[in-house]
Amino acid sequence: MTRTRIILWSVVLLFLFGAESRAAEPRRVLMLHAFNYTFPATTLIADGARKRLLERSPQPLEIDADFLDLARNTDTDYETRIATFLRAKYEKRPPDVVITLGSAALPFIIRHRDEIGPNIPVVFTSVSAQNYHAQRLPTNITGIITDFNLDKTLTLAKRLQPQASRLFIIAGSGEVDRRWQSTARKTIGDRGPEFEVTYLFERSYAKLVEEVSQIPRDAIVIVLTVFADSKGEPFVPAQVAASLSAISPAPVYAPYDTYIGNGVVGGFVETFESVGVRAADMALQILAGKDPVAIAPQTDPGQHYRVDHRAMARWDLQESKLPPDTVVLFKQPTIWTEHRGAVVAAIVIVGLQSLIVGALLVQRQRRLRAETLLKESEERMTFAAAAANIGLWRFDWHRNKLWATEHCRAMFGIARDAPLTRDTLLAAVHPDDLQTATNALERSFEAEQPANGDVRIVLPGGEVRWVRMRARSRSESGGRSDHLAGIFIDITEQKSAEAEVALQRLEVEHLMRVSVLGELSGSIAHEINQPLTAILSNAQAALHFLAQESPDLAEIRDALEEIVHEDNRAGEVIHRLRHLLKKGERKVECVNINDLIRSTISLLNSELTGRDINVRLDLKSGQFLVRGDSVQLQQVLLNLVMNAMDAMAATPTAQRSIVISTRGGQAGRMDVLVKDRGHGIDPKLNGRLFEPFYTTKNHGLGLGLTLCTTIIEAHEGKLTLVSNEDGGAIAGFSLPVQNAAAGAA
Repeated sequence: MTRTRIILWSVVLLFLFGAESRAAEPRRVLMLHAFNYTFPATTLIADGARKRLLERSPQPLEIDADFLDLARNTDTDYETRIATFLRAKYEKRPPDVVITLGSAALPFIIRHRDEIGPNIPVVFTSVSAQNYHAQRLPTNITGIITDFNLDKTLTLAKRLQPQASRLFIIAGSGEVDRRWQSTARKTIGDRGPEFEVTYLFERSYAKLVEEVSQIPRDAIVIVLTVFADSKGEPFVPAQVAASLSAISPAPVYAPYDTYIGNGVVGGFVETFESVGVRAADMALQILAGKDPVAIAPQTDPGQHYRVDHRAMARWDLQESKLPPDTVVLFKQPTIWTEHRGAVVAAIVIVGLQSLIVGALLVQRQRRLRAETLLKESEERMTFAAAAANIGLWRFDWHRNKLWATEHCRAMFGIARDAPLTRDTLLAAVHPDDLQTATNALERSFEAEQPANGDVRIVLPGGEVRWVRMRARSRSESGGRSDHLAGIFIDITEQKSAEAEVALQRLEVEHLMRVSVLGELSGSIAHEINQPLTAILSNAQAALHFLAQESPDLAEIRDALEEIVHEDNRAGEVIHRLRHLLKKGERKVECVNINDLIRSTISLLNSELTGRDINVRLDLKSGQFLVRGDSVQLQQVLLNLVMNAMDAMAATPTAQRSIVISTRGGQAGRMDVLVKDRGHGIDPKLNGRLFEPFYTTKNHGLGLGLTLCTTIIEAHEGKLTLVSNEDGGAIAGFSLPVQNAAAGAA
């Protein structure tokens, strides 16, 4: 009996420890974008959802995002490849909930959910009521139903243009565009013969631009969506709306919030951020354990009228005719309405100062008048400095006395009645930056030259702000410097902006790596499938040998060793993929360029074989060690080799070859060269190849070489691209080597 109890308690403890371990793992949320990152609507929804999830989640979260790019890729094979990629990506750790962004993402996840992660709860967004009721959704799928009210947008236009009798409705030829066509015909038909209606549907973009430019000035124009024109060319609807608004002689309205601010007057809209917030609330309920069946789909109640004041001014529309509670955006406030109190205070202060100065000029002698003028100048300088978020200070070295403006005290969190000394000021400096501040002050005294330094200040409430110190010593008696003066400038917003720019650059670099691996998904799958097939064959052979009466142990050992070898091979491929797909800050380490080149070619082996391209490595003996981020450097190599492969698409098969070489450069540097046998570089385009968003490829984004240049320059190197005299092109970069002796070997 005692033994039975011990076993039972052991099982209970193991279960509790296991549950605690699972609870410690962060939950995973996958945001599945129907399009790419250039579509502002889904981006705004994702930003709103991400912020809400991080603010409200009581447990750690991992938020992933994948872009399906279904607007530009509509073939079934592409969809299958994307599903295969997502299955491989989330095979080991599937997401706990999926949030779809864009109407096309919901049918995709319904068709492929069993491949990516069976029965994963789904929260959808941007699905119209008509589209929602037309689909038979599984029970564990819920979300936000979008209800665009075109009738109210027409009501807004009629209030602003009561004399208008002609109405022009614009929509494209894509799937979503055609649903809008039927909705628009029904909505306008229900209003009766109110307008002379012209439907600009199923046009090519060039024809659409021509017809919009000829619309009468007194008409009403409604822009719905243009995901594709009649020729099948894909577009971003918000960009189309902006372009058409710029050329339209008549005011343009729309039911989308993302169109407002780019030339459209406005409409009855819902903000996409609010859609993301409500979708995130649903996802949080599911993560908390609530059954998705119990969460009914809902519409976003946050719809209201929104207009662009600048667009109204362009077409001379009166603000007084707007419906009540209309939100007017981009209206430039006057100084009086925005800073009435400050203006009154400034007027009063100037008036008082004028009276004081006048009285002093009358009652005081010339010397007193000069002193008053000097004091007045100092006060104005202090006031101007505070208005510019600058603190003034002065330090007497011999007396250990420190003077500072009230704004300077506020910047360091020092009370007005607290004693002000050098130690009091330095006590507010972050411990990690204390040495920087001390050195800056000492340099100013010793060198008698201006010294600068950026330090963090810890306020009493715990808030951390960045301050730039500028100090300069001076001597009042002409001897040794005994006074120090300078300013403190609050640069917190500048530091935050710099950090945001760095983060966005890392995100773009990661997206480019994901895009390249997406192009290589078929080759990578083939590269992994080969060792898996070999493992299966050897395992079956081992089982066959074991089934014999006198099994041949040597054969079995050979089969098992082959299994281990192929398993290591597959693991190496997966390791390379994880290495490239990971996100994070730049990691500086010693990188062997020759090894990095071999690893990159191994990753591209199947793609090179599939394109019948021969690769030859001409690597200089010895180790080329450089200081840098191996992931970013491998991204540059991948981009250059992929460009070389694309350049040889029209090259005869027998001539397709790539030569990758390394060699020692001058002054402790090394060069990496990628030579192809492609079409070379057009001299007319050579100067534009490094421009952002300029590309010669049909499927390119124009960011590859721009990002590569940024990465190489961050590693103190230089990227070059020139035509080869023997045909093709030579892309290369130079980097400083870590050890000059090894680089010269």
